[in-house]
Amino acid sequence: MKLRKIPVLTFLLGIVLLIISMVVPYNAFEFILGEGIRPVGLVTIIINPILGAIGAVISIATKRWGFLILNVALFFNFFIIMTIGYAILGP
Repeated sequence: MKLRKIPVLTFLLGIVLLIISMVVPYNAFEFILGEGIRPVGLVTIIINPILGAIGAVISIATKRWGFLILNVALFFNFFIIMTIGYAILGP
């Protein structure tokens, strides 16, 4: 696989996983992870920061600045989702 495609694929995979995790019922992974973490939490706290970091590093190496910004946003996905939720639903 070419190095220039990796930032695009990491960003798209992160967005697809985020959308899927919002559709999946919250108790879907209880048999694997226990009752502690839900799918949205798993994706926004663990998976998307890893994908965002990988995509950002490769974006810097290939000088694709647009995908660098998108992958950094993917890295901070948890904080973005929490801010939007707080703004919509309130305290």
